[in-house]
Amino acid sequence: MTGEHKTRRLRSNQFDRTVVLGNTASGKSWLSQRLGEKLSSAVVELDRIRWVDGDFSRKASVQVAIAKTLEKAEQRRWIMEGVYGWLITPIINRATCVVWTDIPWSESHKNLIARETARGPAGNLEELETWSKDYWTRMSASSFAAHLDIFNSFAGPKFRLINKSEISSFVDRVAET
Repeated sequence: MTGEHKTRRLRSNQFDRTVVLGNTASGKSWLSQRLGEKLSSAVVELDRIRWVDGDFSRKASVQVAIAKTLEKAEQRRWIMEGVYGWLITPIINRATCVVWTDIPWSESHKNLIARETARGPAGNLEELETWSKDYWTRMSASSFAAHLDIFNSFAGPKFRLINKSEISSFVDRVAET
């Protein structure tokens, strides 16, 4: 973000139904939780829809995950966050705002290491690290190219945050409800 966009106050009603997308460990959950608190909005973590009972070795079926996402999107106010473009695309027309946490791999990697270290040895750090690093080159609905397409195609208010500093200051710019 540049110039006036960094300091301009943002109207809270722009965020009635907000999609926050980005790579693994790019600050989506952190930002979504703080926006949710400030705006009194429910936060929907797409990881909780994609993975059965929080078990990262058990994926929900595509049909079940999409159905659950569509159901959550029927609420009046929400913040939906995740890397899964294939879950975001079916609900994007309900969104009033898109926020893309598009931080460099060096920052995302530090966040990933810190998060997975805090979770303990049960995680799958190596696999997740490889998958996250490939964000810019892979061709899937959960890639940089897919997120760029979602972002560019969205006609409403949208914000592309390119470093941790922008992500940290973003919530402060949103006016109180």
